[in-house]
Amino acid sequence: MTSSIRQNAVVGFPLVRMVIGIAICLGLGLLGMQLTQLLLQHTSLPGDIRDPIAGTVFAILVLVLYRALYQGYENREIAELSTRQLGSVLTGGILLGFTIASAVIAIQYLAHVYTIVATRSFAPVLPNLWSTFVNATIAEIIIIGIVFRLVEDWLGSYLALAILVVLFFILHITAPGATPFSAFAVSMHAAFLLAPAYLFSRKLWLPVAIHFAWDFAFAGVYGAAVNQYTLDTSVFQSQILGSDLLTGGYFGPQGSVQAAGLCLVTGFIFIRLAQRRGNIKSPLGHRPR
Repeated sequence: MTSSIRQNAVVGFPLVRMVIGIAICLGLGLLGMQLTQLLLQHTSLPGDIRDPIAGTVFAILVLVLYRALYQGYENREIAELSTRQLGSVLTGGILLGFTIASAVIAIQYLAHVYTIVATRSFAPVLPNLWSTFVNATIAEIIIIGIVFRLVEDWLGSYLALAILVVLFFILHITAPGATPFSAFAVSMHAAFLLAPAYLFSRKLWLPVAIHFAWDFAFAGVYGAAVNQYTLDTSVFQSQILGSDLLTGGYFGPQGSVQAAGLCLVTGFIFIRLAQRRGNIKSPLGHRPR
């Protein structure tokens, strides 16, 4: 059955594999989460426990479905989800994501647009660690593992990266309060940092870790908004006031000029390293047969 799929030019075409992957992984994952939520409603568990459980089921289903689908569909080992050197990949990604986010906040602080109003214990924010990691895992499997990887398989690494940046720009420019620059800045993180991280490592765990640390640093540690999402239990209770270029406006610090610049530079470094590793793909029609 696998060989017949691979021989079928239509079913094996990258865009078709992408649509099927999104439909199965996202569709069945959401269904599993909703069924879990329905079951948990008949328990005595509080909502702040039920939601992370349902989210975890969603993430596990997406992981399992992705691996099973593409292992059979593409007749290969799913190296991008390999657990080899998982600890070092996650640690490196978390350190990088947290460092870039901290640098964004440090620039705001030095520019006097970020003020710490109060500090809190770290313990209340700990439950959000797992939910943030779960959300990052789901997002990067769908966005990088399915969308970017399969567009790259068709059009090559560089054009796939450009398309992903444009796609995120379009998705964010329509948000209330968004500006062309803030939408561009967000796309630098969501696309131009995370996709090159995947090109460099060829593992989904690296963009997952960066995404997780980025979101948790802003919302969980520094008390800043991430796409209007904030945490009341953040370590620092903060006030961010000033120019939208420095504050990020609607999108929070990730929509700022310093976030855009730092992600752009880091993304270019990852691309250069990916080139040295020979990890850049040519368009489908330009590859040796």
